[in-house]
Amino acid sequence: MVRRTGRWADAPYDAVVLLSAVVVLGPALGVGLVLGYDMVWVPDLAVTREGWGLADGVPRAVPSDQVVALLDEVVPGALLQKLVLLGSLVAAGAGLHRLVRTAPAAARALAAVVAVWNPFVAERLAIGHWPLLVAYGVLPWLLLVGRRLRTSGHTGLRPVLPVLPVLLALGSLSAAAGLMTALAALVAVGVGGRLRRSAAWALVALVAAANAPWVVAGALAGGATRADAATARAAAEAFAAHGHDGVPTAVAVLGLGGVWNGEVAAPYDVVRALLWAGLVLGALGSLVPLLRAGSGRRRETAVLLALAGAGVAVAAQSWLFPQVGGALATYVPGGGVLRDATRLQALVVPGVVEGAAVAVAVGARRLRATAAPARAVLGVAVVLAPVALLPGLAWGRAGELAAVRLPAAYADLAAVVAADARAQGLARPTVLSLPYAAFRAPDLNDGRTVLDPVPRLLGDVGVLASDELVVDGRAVGSEGSRTGDVLAALGRPTAADRTAALAELGVDYVVRARGADVDAAVAATGPLDEVVVADAPALTVTRLVPGGAETAVEPVPTWDAAWLAVAWTVYASLPLLALGALSAQVRRASRPRPGSAARGPATRP
Repeated sequence: MVRRTGRWADAPYDAVVLLSAVVVLGPALGVGLVLGYDMVWVPDLAVTREGWGLADGVPRAVPSDQVVALLDEVVPGALLQKLVLLGSLVAAGAGLHRLVRTAPAAARALAAVVAVWNPFVAERLAIGHWPLLVAYGVLPWLLLVGRRLRTSGHTGLRPVLPVLPVLLALGSLSAAAGLMTALAALVAVGVGGRLRRSAAWALVALVAAANAPWVVAGALAGGATRADAATARAAAEAFAAHGHDGVPTAVAVLGLGGVWNGEVAAPYDVVRALLWAGLVLGALGSLVPLLRAGSGRRRETAVLLALAGAGVAVAAQSWLFPQVGGALATYVPGGGVLRDATRLQALVVPGVVEGAAVAVAVGARRLRATAAPARAVLGVAVVLAPVALLPGLAWGRAGELAAVRLPAAYADLAAVVAADARAQGLARPTVLSLPYAAFRAPDLNDGRTVLDPVPRLLGDVGVLASDELVVDGRAVGSEGSRTGDVLAALGRPTAADRTAALAELGVDYVVRARGADVDAAVAATGPLDEVVVADAPALTVTRLVPGGAETAVEPVPTWDAAWLAVAWTVYASLPLLALGALSAQVRRASRPRPGSAARGPATRP
């Protein structure tokens, strides 16, 4: 195949990326919303105090929820979700095949496919970690930024300021995503880009600004989010890397997988898992000889191997030494963010792509004398290898990621509660969401597990919803301060006692999900003294009799508000900084060079 050059040289590979992403997402791109585990999108997410970071518990959805809440005022939530999912995968593939731009065509096409079609993507899509997928899409572009600085000889950030702040902001929509993006930026841009000291400190400041909302919100939560030693150790063991369906944990980790939840584990068998592990090790091994290459290639290879080593090491540590994760969660505020350590497996993928490209290039040279048809067949086989090794990822994991339409009762929930609260003279009612379980498998989602969507549907109304996680039948603790009180109230012996106890907690309304999947859980809580406000097949809304005392909005401590205002201001300044840098570059490019205006057309003497 003749290698294309010029403006459209990347277009065929971008098309391969887009096709691969569409086949992977499949029904997720249909009408409606994709709901799965932590991916809980609603048609119109409200801007809330919790979204700013003023929450009871770990600010896991800061800044992602508030960013979505602001953006879906312009773009409908269902469309925005599809743009995020498709855009993340396309960005990852487009960046990774550009990372190996000088490699043979088969290597670039392989990079385009494997970026989208791998166990990491399979697991993170299923568990709903969309901010992490956005960071995954950002990752190769950070490597390209570092390469541009190194090859151009610039030791400052000015040439990349039109893109770098935006990449950092997009890559830091959650704590885990922000940590991964920060590590990639510091290694790929700071070390790989050969920055001078002042520029390196500027990079650190940009990374800090990108992570400021969740860092400050987590710090303000302080001791309330710090688990005791026993709970933290149990959580670390529950969320450590695991192999499932007979796949050894070491094999799963080496093969870009190993998520703790068996329901979302990569859909492959032991043989295919071993082949994925072999592919990863072989590709990374192909990079080792390049450590003796020229200084530029050696530095980039060292960056790729360092990132890959960090991704594998962190995941393996959670399995081999879970006590480390428990200690971090106990003694370091926010340290529990590392307990699902396989999230950093994304750092391994660029090294795998680069190593695979090296191996394909070596193979292409050795097969130069082979007949063209045979080379073409081998090239197609190489490109389609990721698909053959993970066929279960096709079409939204065989329909697991299908989009669904929320029933009207869910879409109208906020309006129903608000209207009845006004009639009752309640300025800010408190709603209890039942069944009191963090995750459920409602009929509206075709029985697929998802985090309770009610808090996101009600906006700034006070909502009591469980945040207690249960892994393999074992509770791993709650991060909120009222979960124990609610469970105690629901455990009272009579309806009158339960109602009175909930009223003491300020509960005015109860929202119950309905369906065969939750009937047993609802019945287990026992009946209450209540009046039906709305009754639909999907859910019911009732008002307690008597209702809870009026719940006042707790004032925000002045210093907390001030610190969070600073954090969000510096975060929001990143795209503005990029826009200003781009404008400055355009002005410099359009400015005539000294003496060019006075220089007339050349004439013969």
